[in-house]
Amino acid sequence: MTDRRSNCNNIENGIATSAKRKHHEKDQAEITEVGLSDLMLDELYTSYSLKQRSGGLKWFFFACLLFDIWSLCIPYEQDMQARVAVLIILVVTIFYVIILHIVKRFGHSESESGGSSVLLLLVADWSPFFLWAFCILQLSVYCLLQTSLSVRDILGWAILLNFLIYVTLPVALFYGGCFMGFTTFIIYVLLLFTTTRDDPMYYEMIMANIVLALTGVLIGLLYYAMGEAKHKRAFLEAKKSLEVKMIIEEQSAEQERLLLSVLPKHVAVKMRQDLGSTSSEPFKKIYMSRHENVSILYADIVGFTAISSTYSAQDLVKMLNELFARFDRLAEKYQQLRIKILGDCYYCISGAPDERADHAVLCVHMGLSMVKAIKYVQQKANSPVDMRVGIHTGAVLAGILGQRQWQFDVYSKDVELANKMESSGKAGRVHISDKTLAFLSGEFEVEPAYGEKREEALRIAGLKTYFITKVVKPFASPSCSKKTNETENYPDTLDEEFLPETSSTSDGQQKEQIEETSEISDKQTLFKERLQEELIARDFHENLSNDTTIFLKFKTKSLEDTYAIYREPYSSVPLLAALLVQSTDILYSYFILPRSPLHFVNIAAPLVPIFMLVFISIAESFPSYLPEFFVSISKRYNDFTMVRELTAVSIVLMIGLSNIIDMFFFVTFIKSEHIVSESVFNQTQSEEDFLKAEPMVDATPEPLDNVMYPSYLSNFAVLILIATAVIAQLTHVTKIILMVFITVLHCYFNIFVLTDLYTLEDDLTFNPTIPISYSVSGILLVAALALSFLARHMDHEDRVIFKWKTEVIEQKEKANDMRQRNEALVYNVLPVHVAEHFMKNTKRSHDDLYSQSYAEVGVLFASMPNFSDFYSEETVNNQGLECLRFLNEVISDFDALLELPQFQDIIKIKTIGSTYMAASGINVNRDIKPEDSVKKRWSHLAVLVEFALELKNALQGINEQSFNHFVLKMGVNHGPITAGVIGARKPHYDIWGNTVNVASRMESTGKAGCIQVTEETCNILQEFGYTFLQRGLVSVKGKGQLMTYYLQGKSGKDERTDDLTNVNNTSLEGTTVEVEVNTKQIEETEADMKTPLLNLKTNGSTFKPSSPGGQSCTGEGEKEALIN
Repeated sequence: MTDRRSNCNNIENGIATSAKRKHHEKDQAEITEVGLSDLMLDELYTSYSLKQRSGGLKWFFFACLLFDIWSLCIPYEQDMQARVAVLIILVVTIFYVIILHIVKRFGHSESESGGSSVLLLLVADWSPFFLWAFCILQLSVYCLLQTSLSVRDILGWAILLNFLIYVTLPVALFYGGCFMGFTTFIIYVLLLFTTTRDDPMYYEMIMANIVLALTGVLIGLLYYAMGEAKHKRAFLEAKKSLEVKMIIEEQSAEQERLLLSVLPKHVAVKMRQDLGSTSSEPFKKIYMSRHENVSILYADIVGFTAISSTYSAQDLVKMLNELFARFDRLAEKYQQLRIKILGDCYYCISGAPDERADHAVLCVHMGLSMVKAIKYVQQKANSPVDMRVGIHTGAVLAGILGQRQWQFDVYSKDVELANKMESSGKAGRVHISDKTLAFLSGEFEVEPAYGEKREEALRIAGLKTYFITKVVKPFASPSCSKKTNETENYPDTLDEEFLPETSSTSDGQQKEQIEETSEISDKQTLFKERLQEELIARDFHENLSNDTTIFLKFKTKSLEDTYAIYREPYSSVPLLAALLVQSTDILYSYFILPRSPLHFVNIAAPLVPIFMLVFISIAESFPSYLPEFFVSISKRYNDFTMVRELTAVSIVLMIGLSNIIDMFFFVTFIKSEHIVSESVFNQTQSEEDFLKAEPMVDATPEPLDNVMYPSYLSNFAVLILIATAVIAQLTHVTKIILMVFITVLHCYFNIFVLTDLYTLEDDLTFNPTIPISYSVSGILLVAALALSFLARHMDHEDRVIFKWKTEVIEQKEKANDMRQRNEALVYNVLPVHVAEHFMKNTKRSHDDLYSQSYAEVGVLFASMPNFSDFYSEETVNNQGLECLRFLNEVISDFDALLELPQFQDIIKIKTIGSTYMAASGINVNRDIKPEDSVKKRWSHLAVLVEFALELKNALQGINEQSFNHFVLKMGVNHGPITAGVIGARKPHYDIWGNTVNVASRMESTGKAGCIQVTEETCNILQEFGYTFLQRGLVSVKGKGQLMTYYLQGKSGKDERTDDLTNVNNTSLEGTTVEVEVNTKQIEETEADMKTPLLNLKTNGSTFKPSSPGGQSCTGEGEKEALIN
C-alpha cells in the first residue's frame, strides 16, 4: 500500500498549500487599520515611549551619585558648609530613590488589582523631574558655595549632564528638550559667570565651555531623535502586527466555530495536530473511537415528498434550513450531537463523545420536541406533515472516514437498528427499543409498539419496541424554566422558540445600525486594551534575564547570530556624533588651545577619513536625498557585519588618538617654544613673576596663556566617550573596551606625562588641594563608568526590541499557522466558496440560508455493495474498527484522486457508509454560455466519468494488495441542481434536485462492476467517444420507466473496454442483494443514503471473497445492444 499511502499523505499538504495560495492575497487586502483616533494613538505611544525610556532613569541617578562622590572626595576651596550641603542633597536623593522603588512596587501590585494611587502618580510619574531638580540643585550648590571656582571646574560633568538629560530621562521631547535640557544649559552658562575672573583667558574659556557643552546637547538630541524613531517604529510595527494578529485571530475564531459546529472538539483538535505531519504507519490515520451506551435518534418528515412537488428546490432548501435550524437549537438544549442530515431525515446521538448517564432521557425529550416543532412546517406549508422518530441505544463507532469533505458519523449495527426503529414507527410518535427503555428510569410512560412485527431486522435482533405516551418527569434545563405543558401528551400550542423570528424592516435596520456602531466601539476598546497589553506591559529590565548571558549575548546561538547581522533602520546615523565631536575639536581649540599649524593639522587630518567613513555608512538611510549610486554602495558596505564594526572602531580610535597626539603636541610645544628656567616652575614663585619670565631662546613664542590649560583635553575626552557610547554598530563590551582604553591613556598622560603643564594650571587655579591632573582624571573616570553602564543599557534595550520583534513574528506565524490549519480543516468540511461565505458573514443569523443553482452539473454515486458482508463486529476485528480502517483506506485513496490536476473541478459531496458521492460543474467561476458547444459545456461530465473509471482502478489496486474482491456499483446523471447549506448553526452542504434523484437511482438499480447512465447522459458522453451497452427500460419509483445504459469504455482505449466487458459473471456467493427505493427524501432524493452502513437483509451470510472481477453488466431478460 506504499503508493496509496503516498498519495493519501499528499492530501493534507495539498490542502494547506491550497489554503495558503487562495488566501495569501486576501489576507493582505483584509489588513485594515482599526479605527483608533490620532489622539488615542498619541496617548498610547506616549505611554509606551515613556515606559520604555524609564530604564535609563536609574543610570541618570547613578551618574549623579558618582558626581556627588567625586565632589566630596575632590574638594577645591569649599568650606564645611558646602560639604554638608552636597552631602545632604546626596542623602535626600538616595532616600527619594529608595522611596521611588518601594512606591513603584506597591503601585504595580495595586494597578494589577485595578486600583490607583495619588502617591504613585506624584512619586513615580514625576520622578524624572524630581531627580533632575535634585541634580540641578546639587550643581548649583556645588558652584555657588565654592570660595573660588574656575571656569574649567566641572566642565566634564556639565558636558555629560547635558547629554544624559536627553538620553536617560523618560520625558517627552517638549519637556526634555525645550524645558529641562534648555534650562540645564542656561543654568550652567549662568553659573560660569559666577566663577572667578582672574583667569587670563576668562571669556575665551567661557566660549570654549559653551561650545563643548552645546556639543553634548546636540549629541543628546541626536540620540534622542534616533531613540524616538526606533521606539516609534517598534510601536507602529506592534500596532500593525497586532492588527494582523487580531484579524487572523478573528478569522481563526470563526473557522474554529465553523469547524466545531461540524466536528466534535476532540476530533478537530487531533486532526489539526496531525495536519501536515507524516506517518510511517502502513495505513492512513483513522479518527474513530468506540462508545458504549449511546442513544441514537433518527427522525424523518412524513409526507414531505408529497409537498415537495409544490415547491421549488430552493424554497424546499429554505424550509428545511429553517426547520433544521430549530432542530439544531433543540440539540443544544438537550445535549445532542447532530450527525447528519440526509434529505429530510435528521439523526443525532447522545452519550458520545462525552459519556452521560441520562443520554436516553435526553434523546426522548429531543424526539418529543421535534414532534412538536414540526407544527411550524404544518403551518407554513399548510399540509398535514408529521415527524416519525425512532430511538435505539447501543454501541457505536464514531469518527471520520476519508481525507476530504469530512463529516462526523457513527457506524455499527445498532445505528442500523435505530434507522429501522424510525422506518417502522408511526407519524407523530416517538418509537423506542427496549434497550433505550432500560435507561429511562421511569421518567416516561410507554405502550407497546410491536415494531418487530413490521420490521424483520428488529425481529432478528430480538428487540421489543414501545411508543412514548407521557412525560412523567419534566425536563429541567439549567437555562430554561420548567414548562408545565411538557407533561401533556402532544400540546396544541406552539412555543415561541419554534416560531420564525420576525421584525419590522425599520426596526431591523435601526437595530442593525446600533449593533454595528456598538461593534465598532467595542473593537476600538478591545484594540486599545490589546495594544496596551502588547506595548506598555513590556519591561526592558526583566525580559532578557533568562535569555542572555552576563555579557548580554543570547544563549540561543541562532538568535545571537541573527542579531549580529540584524540592522535597525538608521542605526548608522549616530556615527554623525563622531563627526560632530571631531568638528568641535577644531572650534573649541580655536578659543583655548595653541593656535599652531601642527595642532590644526593634527585635528583636521582625521576629519576627512572620518567624514568618508560616516558618509558611506549613513548614505543608505537617506535614499531620498542622495544619488542611488551612493545609496547602493552604502547598502553593500553595511551588509558586512565585520566591516560595520571595524568602521566604528576606526572612527573612535581616530578621534581618541587625535586627542592623545594633541597631548604629545603640548609637551613638544612647550619644550620647543617655551623653555623656561627652573625657577619659573618653582611653585613658590608668584604668578606675576612667572608671567614676567623671559624665554631662553630667541624665537618669538605664542602667548603663554594659550598653553596653560591641558585639562581641556581631558574634558574634551568626555565627548569622545559619549560619541563612543552612542554608536549602534558595536556591542556594549566593545564600547567599554574602547572607553577604558581612551580613559586609561588620558589618565596616564594627565598624571605622568603632562605633570609640568598641570602644575602651571594649578598655579593659575590657586593651588587646589587636589591637583587638577587628578581631579580631571577623576571626572573622566566618572564619565567613563557612567557611560559604560549606559552603553550596556542601550545594548540591552536594542536586544529587547529585537527579541520582542522576533516574538511578535513568531506569535503572528503561530496565529497564521493555526488559521491555516483551521482553514484546511474547514475546506475539508465545506467547499472553498461555501466556507468563505460563512466565514465572511459572521453576523448571520442561525437560520440564514446559503443556496446556489447550477444548470449543468454531473452527479456520481459509487457504492461497494459487498462491503456490508465484509463488515463484522467480532473481537478479531476490534468490534468493527478494523473493517472501518480498511474502508477509510479505500475512501482515502478515492480522495487522493481529487488532488490530481485533471480532477480539480470535481467536488466530493459526502460519503454514506461505503457509498461515495461526487459532482462536477459546481464552479462559481465557470463561464459557460448556452450557445456553447456540447463538448465545451459538458466537458466536466466526461471528466467525472474518467474519475469514476479511476475509482475502479484504485479499488482494483487495493484488492490486489489486500487480497480482497470488492467491486463498485456506480450511477451517473447530469442536469440542473440546487446546492446549499442547511442548518447554518451546524452547516451541512448538500445538493438537491431531480438530477441527484436519478443519479442515486442509477446506482441503486445498477449492477456491481458497472456504471449505469440515463439515455440523455449517454447521448452527451457519446460526443466524447464513450461506448455504451443498452440495458433497457428500468422501473424507477417516482420516475416511471427509464431507458438506461451501461458504460463499456472509450474508443481507442481497449484496455478500459476489456476491463469493463470482461466483468466476472460470478455473483456474491450466498448473498441476496436487495434494491430498496427509499421514498423519504426530498423528491425521493438519496434513495439508499439513509442507511449508514449495513444491509441486514442479506440472508445473514458472512462475506466470502468471490472470484476476481464483479458482476456482468448484462442480465437475463435485458435487451442488449452496443451503442457507439
